[in-house]
Amino acid sequence: MTEERELAKKFGMESPVHETIEDTHKSYNDCLTNIIGNMNQKSMMLIGSHNKDSIELAKQLINKSEFLTSRNIGFGQLKGFADNITVKLTREGFKVYKYLPYGPTEHVMPYLVRRGQESRQMLREQEFQDIYLKNEIKNRLRLRRD
Repeated sequence: MTEERELAKKFGMESPVHETIEDTHKSYNDCLTNIIGNMNQKSMMLIGSHNKDSIELAKQLINKSEFLTSRNIGFGQLKGFADNITVKLTREGFKVYKYLPYGPTEHVMPYLVRRGQESRQMLREQEFQDIYLKNEIKNRLRLRRD
């Protein structure tokens, strides 16, 4: 993100990156609200997000709709990110697609670094995710015994 800001400044362009994480979330949520609000019965959408608040907003908007369901809206997430959110979404009947970037290291690493920079909040929540996953494993083992 720092490089993108510096390049934009060097070439006299507006920065393609929001100044704050709050601005980024607001922009994303405003777009999400606008798109879902303008969908029709034939529309399909894949929501790419690891942000719990954005996903909750999407679910609220879907539930308010007369015709949007988990059949025409799914979620996409980077493999290994927000698995606790993934489990909750699948339990609620939504389809979640995990993607795994691949390719030459010089192309993949900058992408992954960027995702990591954008997802610092998620990384801070990793401890809670680990606790959640341990409890989920225990629950599944308990169900298996019954």
